[in-house]
Amino acid sequence: MSDATIKNPPTDDTYALVSTLFVKKRFKKFDILVNGLSLTILDLINQNQIKCEINWEKSHVVGKELIPTDLEVMKNITLRIVNKGELKTSESLAIKLLKTMTKNKKFTLKEMLKQSKSSTIANKFENDFIEFRTALENENNYTSNEYNDILTKGKLTKKGKELQKEWSRFQKYLKSPDLTEKYPPESIEENSSQIIYGACFNMEKEVLELRENNSILCDFIDKDGYKLINIIFNNTLSNVSEKRKGNGVFYGVNDKYTIPGA
Repeated sequence: MSDATIKNPPTDDTYALVSTLFVKKRFKKFDILVNGLSLTILDLINQNQIKCEINWEKSHVVGKELIPTDLEVMKNITLRIVNKGELKTSESLAIKLLKTMTKNKKFTLKEMLKQSKSSTIANKFENDFIEFRTALENENNYTSNEYNDILTKGKLTKKGKELQKEWSRFQKYLKSPDLTEKYPPESIEENSSQIIYGACFNMEKEVLELRENNSILCDFIDKDGYKLINIIFNNTLSNVSEKRKGNGVFYGVNDKYTIPGA
């Protein structure tokens, strides 16, 4: 495919489902994982349902473990819940999850991280996350076993595998300097959407490098904000009380990050 249609997403599935269905994964399961919540938060920032204020000038990259500089960056990223107008149930529940962690409508990522250490908050967060995921599934008539003509009995159908190839071609466009230069995003909105699609495939920073940093969402990604909120949510779920673990629910939680000074 060489014409401008290469920059069109193959389907209009929500970001969380794109990440769930069309990313090659270690585990051959199609459960919506905790990064689906992070992608929803990115979309809410992009919609200005969550305002983001960043007081850190330089670009930032998070390594394999948190260091004091990461905490400084987190201290200088503030989120404020606006929540105006009508939202999907899953979006309202994503905002509810943030309120669960912070008890406030305005907070820094560092304050969120601090709260992630509490088992009480982690237990409530787990309940809210299951509610969020259920709402997302219901809105899209989705289960990890069946979805439209894409997924049957927990496996991609012929149509699903074809779409996976189309999404693979779209990924190549997103990270190709030549294709991006030839077919650049035509608006701030399209630019931001492509950045979020980059996050779906865990290459948001590479995608941003080829595009303009022309929105607060892009600046959030420039500071590695997607990875930071994934770390926060993963840390929260890793602190669920031991007696509640082993419930058969798979969250896709990564290794727990050590918090400097904790």
